[in-house]
Amino acid sequence: MKNILYLGLSITILLTVINCGGKDNPPPDPPKPPVITISVTPTSTSIQAVGGAQTLTVTTNATDWTLSSDATWLTATKINATSAKIEAGANANASRNTTVRFTAGTATANVNVSQAQITAIQSDSLVLVDLYNATAGGSWTRRWTLTTPLNQWQGVTVASNRVTELKLSSNNITGTLPESFGNLTALQHCDLSKNRLSGTVPTSINKLTQLEYLDLSENTLAGGFPAINTLTKLLVFDISFNGFTALPALNSLTALEYLAFNKNNFSGNLPDNLSALTKLIYLDASFNNFSGNVPSAWSSLTKMKAFYLYSNSLGGSIPAYITTFTALESLALDGNNLTGSIPTNLGTLPKLAELWLAKNQLTGTIPNSLLSNSHWSAWQNDVCPQQSGFGFSNCLGGSPSVVQSAKISCRANEFKDKYRK
Repeated sequence: MKNILYLGLSITILLTVINCGGKDNPPPDPPKPPVITISVTPTSTSIQAVGGAQTLTVTTNATDWTLSSDATWLTATKINATSAKIEAGANANASRNTTVRFTAGTATANVNVSQAQITAIQSDSLVLVDLYNATAGGSWTRRWTLTTPLNQWQGVTVASNRVTELKLSSNNITGTLPESFGNLTALQHCDLSKNRLSGTVPTSINKLTQLEYLDLSENTLAGGFPAINTLTKLLVFDISFNGFTALPALNSLTALEYLAFNKNNFSGNLPDNLSALTKLIYLDASFNNFSGNVPSAWSSLTKMKAFYLYSNSLGGSIPAYITTFTALESLALDGNNLTGSIPTNLGTLPKLAELWLAKNQLTGTIPNSLLSNSHWSAWQNDVCPQQSGFGFSNCLGGSPSVVQSAKISCRANEFKDKYRK
């Protein structure tokens, strides 16, 4: 009986041991995911002041990553799984810095990016590249090699590390002037005449405060000319032979000596405020659609040497104050609707050598000051023929001269030559 009892107890103990052994062997834990890492090279870099782009190398064990930057001046983009690009334009302001942040899961990496401010000469060179690209530089007669030093570019003068002169007349320049043109703030002499520039003149031209000579004549520029009230050093302003429809206010340009806006599409009255330009020696407003009278306020222009208002629709009389312009050498008022008689003392002007008054509505008699002048034989045919039904009782007249335009063109060159360096 005891043996049976021991045997039952042994079996019970054995089963208990077997059952307990099963509970002591749980299944193994699943493998832990790898730690996500991300790194970028280089960790710090700079972009050239004139602008540019750089490629960054991204190393990560994540399946994807993103990047971001708070700087508006910097563009950061993902190229592919292992690279990114950062780029910026020229920096015309103070030196700047930013951080580009790369993120993969919870891992991050930062790249510090800086950019210095461009120098003044770098800024000027970028403007000229803009000009070249905007005006089909590859088709210019005298092309620039943009990889050579700036002072070797044809028509460009550099002084004290700034562009001071731009002489590109007759160079087959087409297209429009870029808005950046106004950043040539040290420019003193600008001649873009006799090209095929079109469109409007950029408003930034008002920033060229050192400008003394501006010649945009013989192009196809149009619209209203922008404000140039800050160009107080300007001596020569020539926008003739274009398609402009509105003049800027010129009364602040008190240093101005040469002013030509002939052969455009101007209309209305001649601007009174030119009376402020008391140093003016050359004025050509011919071949426009001006009407009204010649402004009485212009009596202040006593230094005038060449005074051209021909081929408009001007009325009223020839201003008597012209007889006080003792420096006057050349006067052209023909092809208008001027009325009344010729001022009595006009022929006494000591330097007057050229006179055109034909094709108006003048009446009365030719004053003796003209008839007795040594130039009368040359003047006669450019004074006497008036519009039908008008004329002078003491002048037989004839046919107006056909050489007027050539003479006045020569006069224009003669006067401008003194300002050309």
